Amino acid sequence: MSVSDPVTQAPVFKDRKRGLVLFGVLQIGLGGLCALMIPLMLIGMLVSKAVPSKGAAPVDAHVLMPSIVVYALIAAWFIWLGFGSILARRWARALLVAASWGWLISGISGLSVMGLILPDLYAQMSAQGQMPHAMARIVMWVTFSFMTVFYVLIPGAMVLFYGSRNVRATCELRNPEPSWTDACPLPVLALSLLFAVWSCSLLFMGFYGWALPFFGFLVSGPIGAAVALATSALLAYLAWGTYRLDVRAWTCSAGLIFAWALSIGLTFSRFGLMDLYAKMNIPAQQLELMKPICNTRGPMFACFCALWFAGLLGYLLYTRRFYPTPRPPAA
Repeated sequence: MSVSDPVTQAPVFKDRKRGLVLFGVLQIGLGGLCALMIPLMLIGMLVSKAVPSKGAAPVDAHVLMPSIVVYALIAAWFIWLGFGSILARRWARALLVAASWGWLISGISGLSVMGLILPDLYAQMSAQGQMPHAMARIVMWVTFSFMTVFYVLIPGAMVLFYGSRNVRATCELRNPEPSWTDACPLPVLALSLLFAVWSCSLLFMGFYGWALPFFGFLVSGPIGAAVALATSALLAYLAWGTYRLDVRAWTCSAGLIFAWALSIGLTFSRFGLMDLYAKMNIPAQQLELMKPICNTRGPMFACFCALWFAGLLGYLLYTRRFYPTPRPPAA
């Protein structure tokens, strides 16, 4: 009597290779658009200096430079992950899931804030004669529509696609070897990416005179630079330690969040947003445009910060389950 060999069944899932290519091409296109913004901003700066408009200040290079660097980094990110998606790389899918969730959450919160600020902003521009009232309303709705597409619809579609079981199975089938992202659960990987982005973003404060809120004071110059660089180094450590699932990094993260919330609460109980912006080397005409909005949106800013810190702390508590539990010392 012969025993037949067992039949190995292939995993049942829908191959999403075409979708990975399509979304990869979309991201490469977004990267190209971000790269295109760089020469457009430079042209806008030159035009604003050559043909100044009534009530508007020419765009300074030091104000524009952070945006140029950010667009260049975002363009590189989109293009890199776009090719990773086309090649169905496991690391690309993991990074896209983690980053898309952060993009979507920050986009929804930012869109909510802009929904309160934009009407006042364009009404102020219309009142100062910078553009007709009807044009201001059109520009406001176009801006709001663009933000809805870019900050909600696109990341939402990426979350649904790259987070699906079929996409994960497709990437694992085409790349059977474990990737470096497999060493870290996706929720923790997202937190690690967040800390890394914060670490880099603090370096941009050098373009704004290193102006920062710090435990009841507005620091700038050498003191602000020391605070920003020390915090950036700490966040870089937290990004690495979080990826490594180091419990010490988790504990330090909780302490940093509490310290950050206390620092902002103490500072803005004594100062307003305009006091901070005044230290950031922003042109006077732009400060005048921002003043009515900042003076009337102080309570909204406080509520937004409180909700933001509460949400971040809640997410940090959620990720604790993925860290190893320290063993008690032997008796």
